[in-house]
Amino acid sequence: LSRLRAILALGRIAHDQGLATLELKGSAYAFAHGAQHALPGHAVLFDSFHCSRYNTNTGRLTEAMFHDVFGAIRRHLDAVGA
Repeated sequence: LSRLRAILALGRIAHDQGLATLELKGSAYAFAHGAQHALPGHAVLFDSFHCSRYNTNTGRLTEAMFHDVFGAIRRHLDAVGA
């Protein structure tokens, strides 16, 4: 995973589990839709609300919001030359 530059967490559970897998403290990386967290090494953790039916039907996550997260990931990867 030495070339890993971006991680997308779809929802708080994925966010928390990703941090636990990397043995990082969740208190240092608060989950929020659209948040970007620089991780030790060169990767950045990108957070998004999960694209569940509940989140999309209630408007908690819109298509534009979801596209914005992927746009941020693309800009990050372009910037680091990945």
